[in-house]
Amino acid sequence: MQRRKFLTLLGSGMAAWPLTARGQEPERIRRVGVLTPYTKQYFVDRNDVAVFTNEFQRLGWEEGRNFHLEYRGVEPNEEQLRSAAADLVRLKSEVILVVTSPALSAAQVSTDTIPIVFVGVTDPVNQGFIANLAHPGGNVTGFASFEYSIGSKWLQLLKEISPDLRHFAVIFHPDTTPGGWLPLIKAVAPVLGLEVNEAAVNNDNEIDGAIDALMTSSDAGVIVLPSSFTRLHRQRIIDFAARYQLPAIYWDRRFVKDGGLISCAYSLDEEERQGAKYVDRILKGEKLGDLPVQETKTIELVINLKTAKALGITMPASLLATANEVIE
Repeated sequence: MQRRKFLTLLGSGMAAWPLTARGQEPERIRRVGVLTPYTKQYFVDRNDVAVFTNEFQRLGWEEGRNFHLEYRGVEPNEEQLRSAAADLVRLKSEVILVVTSPALSAAQVSTDTIPIVFVGVTDPVNQGFIANLAHPGGNVTGFASFEYSIGSKWLQLLKEISPDLRHFAVIFHPDTTPGGWLPLIKAVAPVLGLEVNEAAVNNDNEIDGAIDALMTSSDAGVIVLPSSFTRLHRQRIIDFAARYQLPAIYWDRRFVKDGGLISCAYSLDEEERQGAKYVDRILKGEKLGDLPVQETKTIELVINLKTAKALGITMPASLLATANEVIE
């Protein structure tokens, strides 16, 4: 009798073991890839997507517990980006976040099945990345930034902070700056009485030459167009503009943080926050086709007052009052 009771208890206990074990099983690790054209030479590792990772963690994802981030920051050239994208595919990333158009192009070449969420991409329809915003098609969705119309705002700001301005250089990288910027800026400039100097740059020497060329004209300024190249070489541009006492407007607040005069830009940080939410929703089972491409509307004005004083520029009170951040 005692033996039968013991075996019964033993059997019931053994039956309970798998249930207990199941309850203690670790969560499944979800692999998320991130591809950016920014290397450790220019950023602390992952710092350029810190907003994404912070928001992702806020949504309940914890590195090592339920997700693993595969970060790839490489030089902004086609070969390295494609190699990094292929690596993320080989590692079986479940979703890939890409930053900028070149990174998106590389990811699309590497996979047509893994969901891709993009941020920092200008005009994705006309660049051929998606069919339309509401129904992007394929395996891609994300957040589009920098409507070309902001180019007219840059011209107006440049004229406002430097009323005597007559000439300005548009610094851009021919391979990574979308082609819609120059036509708009060249169309608006004459209305404001401004003459445009196109300055396509591929290296530091060409950056120096573009700014040197302005010294043949008085009352000059600079507009720097969006691209991974100008972002990576921002310190060279900032330093030369300062040396020649040129007012310059930038497309990314990082320029101003590093000593540039003023930036007027769509918020990449906000795009990364929204991108984290899309990655979260995809991992939780939502269909990519139900996630339309959204256009970023948040614009941030950042002013470096210390740089303005060094350039002898008195910032209009109206600009200082509307600025999102003033660095003193």
